[in-house]
Amino acid sequence: MKNIVLIGMPSSGKTTVGKPLSKKMGMGFVDTDKLILDREKKPLRDIVIEDGLDKFLSIQEKIVLDLNVENHVISTGGSIVYNEKAMEHLKKFGSVV
Repeated sequence: MKNIVLIGMPSSGKTTVGKPLSKKMGMGFVDTDKLILDREKKPLRDIVIEDGLDKFLSIQEKIVLDLNVENHVISTGGSIVYNEKAMEHLKKFGSVV
């Protein structure tokens, strides 16, 4: 089965819906914001404040382009829809909702 990619406004419930959806569908779950947090070792808000929005968006793009999973529900950051490259990557291996 392909991945299910959840997009939407920040704080719209992508992760809140994604976790139980993945369990119900028997799929894994990935939250790209959590991947950024784990990699950078600081909250996303701090990355934007300390390093700037462009740096944050660059990190977000790299995380998404490096993503290579199957049979997962993927919760994306709210700003991912503005990144054409990342969105094309997500569309290649998942249904975007």
